[in-house]
Amino acid sequence: MTPDSRPRWFPVLGLLLGVGLFQACSGGGDDTIRIGAALPLSGKHANVGGFFRDGYQLAVEEANAAGGVEIDGVRRPIELRVYDDKSDASISPSLLERLIAVDGAVALLSGYSTPLVQAQVIVPMRRGIPFMNAGGASKSIFREGNQWVFGALSPVESLASTTLEWLMWEQDQDRLPKPLRVAMVWQNTDHGREYRTGVHDVIEGQTDRFELVLDESFEHLSSDHTSLIVKVRSVEADVFLSDAHEPDFLLQHRAYVEQGLGHIAVSYGARGPERSVREGLGEAVSHLVSAQWWTRALPYERSRHFVERYEAQFGGPVTEYYPAVAYEAARALITAIGNAGSTAPETIRDALKNLELDDSLLPGGRLYFPEESRLQIENRCVIVQNQPEGGVRIVFPPDAAEGPAYLGS
Repeated sequence: MTPDSRPRWFPVLGLLLGVGLFQACSGGGDDTIRIGAALPLSGKHANVGGFFRDGYQLAVEEANAAGGVEIDGVRRPIELRVYDDKSDASISPSLLERLIAVDGAVALLSGYSTPLVQAQVIVPMRRGIPFMNAGGASKSIFREGNQWVFGALSPVESLASTTLEWLMWEQDQDRLPKPLRVAMVWQNTDHGREYRTGVHDVIEGQTDRFELVLDESFEHLSSDHTSLIVKVRSVEADVFLSDAHEPDFLLQHRAYVEQGLGHIAVSYGARGPERSVREGLGEAVSHLVSAQWWTRALPYERSRHFVERYEAQFGGPVTEYYPAVAYEAARALITAIGNAGSTAPETIRDALKNLELDDSLLPGGRLYFPEESRLQIENRCVIVQNQPEGGVRIVFPPDAAEGPAYLGS
């Protein structure tokens, strides 16, 4: 689905100060509990921002359909207010300030992308208000002494470590050789550096299984990746691993195809299922492997429920993790408000610290925020592979796998 093809079911009430789009999911009376977000609904991340908005709204609608949240013996509706930060990190913090000071939001939901979320987290930490982050996995977001920022995405390192766990499992099945020659490239950002750390942490302890033959950085939003891919070709690796956000992934894989490369396994971190076919890469992406924070094939009741509700409301199918993680983050926040029985920020924060959802749609089926990880979850990712006939299937871990992975020669 593109932003233009998703139904515009929410009421648009007007532009505020020329910088944001206001949306209300329920009535705005004095008994309403307001939560808010600044999302990239226009600009370079607009497609993903729309998915986040949809996921947040679905969780709010479900809560209100169940009667809202009980505070002091009275059930009160949840209202979601969303502003468009135009994918601009210089605008995002001021919109969060408005949500708190003008709109009376008692808690906040994040935008999408590490740079935008890094800019946003200054506000909840300064103002002392709970902030549920579903849009950035970098550990740099979760600062020393953090008490207000909660993370529904596992760390970036888990993308790398789960991918290498899968490769080791394939070795143990005698489907891959030892050692594997690995070529790795990574974007020169906090996200990329943390991915690199995840790869190194595993490989340095598994020298009989892996040989790292290329360790190269590239600039985020590069216009040409040909020279980088030529370096990849020159090292004659078995496996190619890249950490790249979507724009770099699309250009990088085009260069990969143009250079005629074909490794045993190819992964772009969490990229692969999203938009690649629609961007004209077609069969060239049919066997890409990716680590995911969620996929529709996870065998959990909550995941099936989300897919059914989301596709009925917005059309489908839902193939990206974005709306699912957004939905789960909003559901966790609303549950915590109900558990707190209060709209006081400190009480909601404490309820989040003690929250444990054992019916989560996330890998592992559990959501909680460990103090030792600065309130960022640490669930293992799942490994999926694009299929030639379309769609993706889980290939790791074994207890969730829908079938074996295709491995090149």
